[in-house]
Amino acid sequence: MGKITANIHQLKDSVFAVIGIDGATNFGIIKGSDDSAVLIDADIRRMDEIVDAVERTGCKKVRYLVNTHENFDHSSANDYFEKSGTVVVGTDGCYRALREDGDEKFAEMAGRSPELWTRFPGLKMANLQITFPQEMTLRLPGVAVRLLFAAHNGKSHSRGDAIAILEQDKILFAGDLLYTDFHPVTVYGNIPNWIQSITHLLGHDFVAVVPGHGPVASGGNDVYKSAFEKFRSYLEDFYGQLKEMKTGKKSPGEVESYMKSGTYASMGKTWMVKRNIEYSLKEPN
Repeated sequence: MGKITANIHQLKDSVFAVIGIDGATNFGIIKGSDDSAVLIDADIRRMDEIVDAVERTGCKKVRYLVNTHENFDHSSANDYFEKSGTVVVGTDGCYRALREDGDEKFAEMAGRSPELWTRFPGLKMANLQITFPQEMTLRLPGVAVRLLFAAHNGKSHSRGDAIAILEQDKILFAGDLLYTDFHPVTVYGNIPNWIQSITHLLGHDFVAVVPGHGPVASGGNDVYKSAFEKFRSYLEDFYGQLKEMKTGKKSPGEVESYMKSGTYASMGKTWMVKRNIEYSLKEPN
């Protein structure tokens, strides 16, 4: 297999999004005037892409790695970067989630890619080095990145949801609070809280938003708000379908068919719908 080249979307002179193929996780690179960088999320399975992106954007050192939340595809490269001197940052909620069940989930996910143990000897789950309860600002020469805890009532998409904001440029890295063009993972979160988080974000003005998965929404505040409104409608619709299923008005198969058709027919990762429904059936309410 040849070297994997990162799909880099440049948002500003020093702000980049690395877009995952077929709805894989997106990453962010924010470069300081000294060529150091803040990296938003990192998946150990995609280190070739990340290294390629860091090099091609002219970054000489990743000073900070931000975990927007605790899921493997956003936090599994913590150990790799920590060993190279990068400071790993995230919310208190993310820290607790990684501490409580991170080792078990890391072993399960990494076990699906056994070549990782050969390529990265001693690879392990590594927790955050710096945490914050509500917000903090990371500073590089010429750059300030504001981090906010964005999980409504402690859990939206996940327990650790954080967003990264470049206020001067009006750019938002939303983590998995936003998916564009792909069905989301809902099994780790609370959909009503998630909807509230999105409603709060719609009260702000940005010209571009990088979702956790899917294409960047850029081109002005209207495009930003349209992306969140569309996804909020999806979550509201799906939650309504789940309630009908749990009261016996619809079968799981009917809900699955509905969420794969009509407005949602063109969305990717259709297999995720069935997984989300099956998980919902295990929940008490």
